Amino acid sequence: MLHTISYVSTSAELSDFQINELLYITKLKNEDLGITGILMHSDQNFFQIIEGQKKVIKSLYQKIEKDIRHFNLIKILDRSINIPSFTNFQSTYTIVNREKDYSDLQQFLEIEKVYNPKNFKNISYLVNKFMKLT
Repeated sequence: MLHTISYVSTSAELSDFQINELLYITKLKNEDLGITGILMHSDQNFFQIIEGQKKVIKSLYQKIEKDIRHFNLIKILDRSINIPSFTNFQSTYTIVNREKDYSDLQQFLEIEKVYNPKNFKNISYLVNKFMKLT
């Protein structure tokens, strides 16, 4: 069964090198685990959407919760999905930093609007606010 979790968090102050290293390692690890999704960073804040097999996603999120580099962790979305939203990205796991990435993220929001109407407004608001910061 496929599952998705999205969250925002704050990190300790990191250098540009540390951020780039973290983003690169995250991308490699998630691709190895068959996880699709996106990761955005702005100032000391992260926004991430992860999707994949439920057991893998739940396990990864538990690790994120215990990671001392994250605080003010807020889970936005935690639900089963039928089809992954991010398989059309240039790679299966994307660091959002190009115009096309933003377009693909908007497609994710359209899917949420249909399948998760109850929480769509909150998710959309947070995603769009975060995108303006990047």
